[in-house]
Amino acid sequence: MWEPWEGGYEVNRDPAHIEVLLQDLKKMGYWVIFISGRFRSGPTLLLHVTEKHLVFDYPRPWAPGILTARVIYRDNTNIEHFFRVEILKEDTENKYLFTTRPTAIFRLERRMYYRISTPPGSKAQFKWEKGEVQGEILNISAGGLALIRPTLKVPEGAILTEGQLDLLLSASRPFGKIEIPRAEVVRTQDSPDGHLLGIKFHINEKKRQELMRYVIQREIEIRKARSAE
Repeated sequence: MWEPWEGGYEVNRDPAHIEVLLQDLKKMGYWVIFISGRFRSGPTLLLHVTEKHLVFDYPRPWAPGILTARVIYRDNTNIEHFFRVEILKEDTENKYLFTTRPTAIFRLERRMYYRISTPPGSKAQFKWEKGEVQGEILNISAGGLALIRPTLKVPEGAILTEGQLDLLLSASRPFGKIEIPRAEVVRTQDSPDGHLLGIKFHINEKKRQELMRYVIQREIEIRKARSAE
């Protein structure tokens, strides 16, 4: 996911995570600026994300003939991101700018959590051969979760099916439910707070994007809470 780069930036080259970030950029309507050499465009918006290209509202001002550019934006926690694109087409009649999709996205502030802690009340349940396993989610990533105080003690290697995660972004803000068709218990241990299961998801790319969307939004909530302290 996020890896150290240079100049205080991190880089993310994961196509699935990039897709989540681009969709978030479009949905949230963050202002973006194009920079090429000494040229700096006016603020504009990402309108469409397709499999092959991005479509932006035509920036004003703009310098026709630019071949490549750096696209800069800040999210709602004021963290600077940027990515590089090639300019594919300038539609001056309909006021659109077409670019390539980025193969990497950079951000200035280093991510503090790869595995995100979840608010109390985030729960999970799975089916196991000996019954239904329920518990509270301690933390989660796009690849798995830690389940605290499960209703059954399940051994390592056990396969879980028909999972359902009931996730919260904060104590008062629900995210919704995510279904996990298949998972595996990869770790069991006792902790001061009770028995803990480490669970690995066996999921497809679409489901992983759904989980990453939660991780990103939860991380934003954590940053908001910290900035308010």
